[in-house]
Amino acid sequence: MAISVFKRYEKKFILSPEDYKETVAFVQDYMDFDKYCVGEKDYSLLNLYFDTPDNLLIMRSTDKPTYKEKLRLRAYFPPKTHDDKVFFEIKKKYKGIVTKRRAVMRYGEALELIDTGKAPKLKKDKYIDTQVSKEIEAMFQRYPGLHPAVYIAYDRVAMFAKDNPEFRLTFDRNIRTRRENVSFDYGDYGTQLLPEGYNLMEIKISDAVPLWLASYLSEKKLYMTGFSKYGKEYEGMVTGKSPAEALLASDDF
Repeated sequence: MAISVFKRYEKKFILSPEDYKETVAFVQDYMDFDKYCVGEKDYSLLNLYFDTPDNLLIMRSTDKPTYKEKLRLRAYFPPKTHDDKVFFEIKKKYKGIVTKRRAVMRYGEALELIDTGKAPKLKKDKYIDTQVSKEIEAMFQRYPGLHPAVYIAYDRVAMFAKDNPEFRLTFDRNIRTRRENVSFDYGDYGTQLLPEGYNLMEIKISDAVPLWLASYLSEKKLYMTGFSKYGKEYEGMVTGKSPAEALLASDDF
């Protein structure tokens, strides 16, 4: 969680319960569980995604442009005090390359930024955090009315390659979303994005997928999909279907 800036490729796959079990068992010869997966169990990620009143950011994103950006506030447990740590993140994608910049701050500072659109004053030794918080402030200026639009949370199992710590696999399940009470202060609940037991697997890598994994995916006929949690949630809202129903009716399933 200490990484503040990085670039990578992300390749996404939807796994059935059986595919998930087989894949995790297979990759353990090449990968270790993240240290946050205590006892090889998952951990939660709670996110507030920001958008304009007319959903400009997600509408642009679903048009699959060459460049797109998102803003989210992330926590690893529901903040209980204004001193709890949260993570403001700008996620950009240009020609398939994902760049994420993160500012670490206290929950109270994040609420202040949301309320005023102004970056809080951070400690001088937090150069990256200060720079990123200024970029976030610029996004509030660039997109009038930017506000927490969607709550998206999920439970994750993460793994790292034994010979390359930059190569990472994540498996997200129990993806829950809501558009009411879009705050960490109202508890962790929402409508399911995936059918029960299904996982979204993401390959996160700075270069090519290793041959052993590419061969496994080909053998198991597991195919990459263009899948965005926020995008699928928005698609469900527009069509009037639940997110899981929208997914079942799409080409991604």
